[in-house]
Amino acid sequence: MTQRILFLYLTKHSGHYAAAVAIDDAARQLDPSVQTMLLDSFSHTNPVLSKVTLKAYLTILKAAPEIWEFMYDNPEFKERTAKIRELLNRGSSKKLQRVLADFQPDAAVCTQAFACGVIASWKQATGNDSPALVGVLTDFVAHRYWAHEKVDLYIAPSEETKQTLISQGVPPERIKAHGLPVGEKFTSPVDKAAVLKTLGLKPDLPKVLVMGGSLGLGPMKSVIRKLDKLPQPFDIIGVTGKNDELKERLSRKGRKLRHHTTILGFVENVHELMSIAEMVVTKPGGITAAEALVKQLPMIIINPIPGQEAKNTEFLLSQNVAVEAGNANDVMLYVDEFFRNPEKLRRMREAARTLSRPQAADRAAEAILRVLAAKRDAVFAATPGGA
Repeated sequence: MTQRILFLYLTKHSGHYAAAVAIDDAARQLDPSVQTMLLDSFSHTNPVLSKVTLKAYLTILKAAPEIWEFMYDNPEFKERTAKIRELLNRGSSKKLQRVLADFQPDAAVCTQAFACGVIASWKQATGNDSPALVGVLTDFVAHRYWAHEKVDLYIAPSEETKQTLISQGVPPERIKAHGLPVGEKFTSPVDKAAVLKTLGLKPDLPKVLVMGGSLGLGPMKSVIRKLDKLPQPFDIIGVTGKNDELKERLSRKGRKLRHHTTILGFVENVHELMSIAEMVVTKPGGITAAEALVKQLPMIIINPIPGQEAKNTEFLLSQNVAVEAGNANDVMLYVDEFFRNPEKLRRMREAARTLSRPQAADRAAEAILRVLAAKRDAVFAATPGGA
């Protein structure tokens, strides 16, 4: 009997999307007969509102980040916006119902809380037990919007996060602490010499990777300018994501720098760039951080977004796999310190190796397939003549 899995994420080229792809790949490797569909839940159900929301989100982060900090994981805000979220869920569920009717998934796997809430609310309102609903957390913390009685399984990043979900009313047997899922390419060997040759970089110099996420956020220009002041010989690799304007400005700037500086836009080979780097200056998105951990790459965190990224930062600092820079000058000082004290880098790499969960996507896929098997067996047993 063919099993169907619907993956719901929020925004392509995001950590939510990368997590969905990683588990999708793992599930199809474990069971080649499984049929899957990946869907951007918000863009599909509310295409106009999706664009407006993204623009408003970026505006808030730039102009008044404290507003987002207030909204994030705030029980009072959650209670006050309950009716608004219910209306959004109703509107979204109508389009998702058509997807459910057409694709008829046995499981809906959500890598973002909005989609998970929509399916959970729909199941509660209709009394439907199918599809099985799986929530996959893509940050190191669990905010209150995740918890819902109609979620059959949670894939959590750690035992600590599992305890948080339990404190929010989730039964412990519904939570598996398998880690944050990363793509298989992050766990596979990389031909570093070939990567260096493709980028036109010398193998004898250390590389500092500077990333601004998929949207190219953060003070990348200031960071690169400050790094160029350091006396040690090293190369800089900057990744601006979808921010084409920033890529163009940094490319022009890079030609005037003393240190060899390579500026890239949106790339599909972050796993290769992380493999050749000594350290990464980055925003602490959950999946990006998990990828860096698998690559045993020390992180210099700068400008975390209030809310999920700030919480991720707290966790990563507590595990000694990252340091936090308040500004571009602090980044320069940390890089200088790491070059002068390679033992500190070695200890951070070892801590990252211990903390990483390279097989998280496989474990998540196994858990999802087990839920499907249990559901199938229950239906079979309830069928006359099936037991």
